Amino acid sequence: MYMISLTLHVVAVMLVIGTLFVQSLTVVFRLRLSDQSQIEGVQWVQRRVHQLIYHPILVIAISSGVYLAMIQDRFTTPGNGWLHAKVTLLLILILFGFLNGRQISNENLRKPQALLVHIGIFLVSTVMIILVQVKPF
Repeated sequence: MYMISLTLHVVAVMLVIGTLFVQSLTVVFRLRLSDQSQIEGVQWVQRRVHQLIYHPILVIAISSGVYLAMIQDRFTTPGNGWLHAKVTLLLILILFGFLNGRQISNENLRKPQALLVHIGIFLVSTVMIILVQVKPF
């Protein structure tokens, strides 16, 4: 059961990060469009992806991660500070996902705001992956 849960968690995390990264990138690219019908079409696709892919996969990633941490008793044993840091970064990543969802419908979005979320998603995700691999503390 552990290997199935771990596989599910890794795949779900990849989909969450990939979805957020692509969604934030399409928000940046959408700012280059000038035709209102194209903008509305892109926004419709973005909303659908955010609601039907991002949210369910996020729930799967979090629940499988909590399950894995519980069966390995990672929350209470010493030497798992990296997990607490990862959970903190997860909350920041969820905040970026929320901001990305708001940017999808924002008509007056500026490029620096969109880039900030896009770069933030990339940096937070990178640090999370490094924490899981290295487990420095």
